[in-house]
Amino acid sequence: MQQRAAVCFFLGILSVLLFLQPGTAADVKVTLYETDFSTDPGWITNNPSYYYWDVQREAYHFQTEGGTNGYSFLPVEYQRGPFTLEYDLVITSIKKDGAVRFGMTNTDMDISKGVNVLGVFEYEQYGRLMAIRVIDQNNHLHETTSQYDSYCGDQPNCATKQFAENTTYRVVIRYNDELTQADIKVTNTETGELLWGYFVPIGDQLYYLNRLAITTKGDYAIGNTAEGYIDNISLTTYVPVTPTTVVTTSPTTVPTTVPTTVPTPTPTESPVSPAT
Repeated sequence: MQQRAAVCFFLGILSVLLFLQPGTAADVKVTLYETDFSTDPGWITNNPSYYYWDVQREAYHFQTEGGTNGYSFLPVEYQRGPFTLEYDLVITSIKKDGAVRFGMTNTDMDISKGVNVLGVFEYEQYGRLMAIRVIDQNNHLHETTSQYDSYCGDQPNCATKQFAENTTYRVVIRYNDELTQADIKVTNTETGELLWGYFVPIGDQLYYLNRLAITTKGDYAIGNTAEGYIDNISLTTYVPVTPTTVVTTSPTTVPTTVPTTVPTPTPTESPVSPAT
């Protein structure tokens, strides 16, 4: 009984850590970027035939392919602290070794070196897997995938989770600078079902993240294409607010001094001189 209670307690703590909001009561949520692609988002790309705004669909089209060094990005006003990135993703087709990597990066936008926090959907030897992948400023890789022994270890009744083509998923990626960890949650937008979610410990705070990017820089495989759309992006952070302290000064009370009454001296008559 005690062992069962301990396991339940551990799972409860783990769930709290996994979905802990990075903000506190003293923090204010600030939207850094938001778009539903109803208008041209103005993203910057080096391959406009692969990455472009689809006017009819009102979404952003991508076709990733290794060896092309292709990317599309948007600079964001982010310096440090916690953030939450949300977006809709549908992959219409993906070939073996193909991958879609979207998230926060630095100016290099290289998937093989820091700094980046990426949500990854890739077709590899274990199937169509999802992952949360972080490379810190020291080029240390931190990754957890939806392959069962990556996020479950030796726990029983754990299965590999795979995404499907032509299905829209809501992806939520969060970075918590206090816990120095990142997590991901993938939900089927049609059914509302949570497909997969987990976290990755980082152990250090991240710096130099300044772009939202979908990128293949650092991917040198040939013919590993993935095509689809990104939509409804929201990037938020939490800014600490220092409460303004209003100092109320009590009025200074000057004690009232009762004036001392000085008695009026009584005139004294001089004695009559004996001579007089």
